[in-house]
Amino acid sequence: MRTRSVGLNVRVSPAEKQRTQTAAGRCGLTLSEYLRQRALGYTPRFHPPQAFFSYLTWMDNLTDQLARLDPPLAEEYRRCREGLLDSLLRKEDASGDH
Repeated sequence: MRTRSVGLNVRVSPAEKQRTQTAAGRCGLTLSEYLRQRALGYTPRFHPPQAFFSYLTWMDNLTDQLARLDPPLAEEYRRCREGLLDSLLRKEDASGDH
């Protein structure tokens, strides 16, 4: 049984609506759920799409192949991958938007 039966109407500009929809999508939430969480004091977190995790797996496999052919290059590639991940995570932690 649905417990949410009361609606709220909020007027926003088209740009504000787009920004809010984008933020909700980045968190893997519907617009309603995103606004509900924000209104209740929660800060939804960025939720990467499934493709993100597929690419990470692909990069891990590439690192393993490189390690057999050229260990120094594999280590450089691994550091680059880790730097990208750290930057992404730090950006999300610091922004407070998601």
